[in-house]
Amino acid sequence: MSPIWTLWGTALALLLVALAGLLWPLLRESIAQPEGRAGIEARLRSLYRAQRDELDRQSLPPADHRQAVDELQRRLLDDIDRAAATPQARAADGPWQKRAPAAVLSVLLPLAALGLYLQVGDPRAAATLAQAQPDTHAGKGIDADAMVARLAERLQQTPDDLEGWMVLARSREVQEDFPAAAQAYERAADLAARQQAPAELQARLLADRADALASARGGALDGPVQAALDAALALHPDQPKALALAGTAAARRGDRDAARRHWQRLLPLLEPDSDIALRLQNDMAGLDGARATAPLPNGIAGTVRVAAALQGKVQPGDTVFIVARSAAAGPAPLAVLRLPASALPADFVLDDRHAMSPTGPRLSQAVDLTIEARVSPSGTAQRQPGQPGSRALAVRAGSQGVALVIDTLGARPAP
Repeated sequence: MSPIWTLWGTALALLLVALAGLLWPLLRESIAQPEGRAGIEARLRSLYRAQRDELDRQSLPPADHRQAVDELQRRLLDDIDRAAATPQARAADGPWQKRAPAAVLSVLLPLAALGLYLQVGDPRAAATLAQAQPDTHAGKGIDADAMVARLAERLQQTPDDLEGWMVLARSREVQEDFPAAAQAYERAADLAARQQAPAELQARLLADRADALASARGGALDGPVQAALDAALALHPDQPKALALAGTAAARRGDRDAARRHWQRLLPLLEPDSDIALRLQNDMAGLDGARATAPLPNGIAGTVRVAAALQGKVQPGDTVFIVARSAAAGPAPLAVLRLPASALPADFVLDDRHAMSPTGPRLSQAVDLTIEARVSPSGTAQRQPGQPGSRALAVRAGSQGVALVIDTLGARPAP
């Protein structure tokens, strides 16, 4: 059977189902109509005759019998008039009052559906798609590769298509063809410079090229990668990917000051308390190596451990976050330290080196602080229900010997 007939058959079946749902209640009420006016009058007259026969059987004086019959006749007439005015009698006298809407709906609904579909639909396109469905999964990868190949061929004919080079570069990255992606990004960056594109776009293309080059070179960040990063930051000093990679490159070559400078500039561009921000903060703390054990002035030092009752709730692969907040600074943390759960129990130092923002409020300048520890099985910073944590302790900047005990599921407020 042709797919077009399958499509129309399915549409007709759905239409019939919709009509059945709309028409059946109306037709059912019409079929099950109560008796009309004639039936009601017949029942009342039958009742009247029974009551009249009852009166005739009674030994009443003639005057009383006549008065009772007159009263009975008046009641019969009144009952007939009232019955004729009821909705049941009127509806029963006119069953087409229910059937007429059903007839109209049965004609108008299909016509309206057909008109709308012919206006906005394309049945032949749907049928063509149905014919192609069996081979969709088998040909998906081949089609994607063919599309990328056709795009590369087209760009040889239209080399000034900046958007095309950007799409080609991203497509090569998806295919994990990083050398080709780096070349496409290079063409896009050169073209953006010639077309005087915004500096932010040029910097992003250079940072993407550096990232692709690093992947093609096995993660090496020197040489052409460093040159692309320097060019990106010269155009746009706040380019996030360039700052992140430049900081990593500086840390690898031992230039801790340059790494810290790049990462501190990147930190305010990230969402506070996000996982990437906390990871970056932890990397910044690790730049000082052994010097991290000595707190800066007004830092907080102490220990963190897991209570015996919760030992089974904390796994070695979990992550421990030690978070300091100030009511005056709002809900965002002032400083965060990230530790592996396998290191517990552990000493910790939390100071301005762990600040969430180098330009924001400083832990050393805060007066009233709270500090707590919480465990994240997923390694993300967001608080989760039932998360093992410690009591939030009220401390001051410069406090020493703070003891954080992870002893509850769900952090508790400070006393």
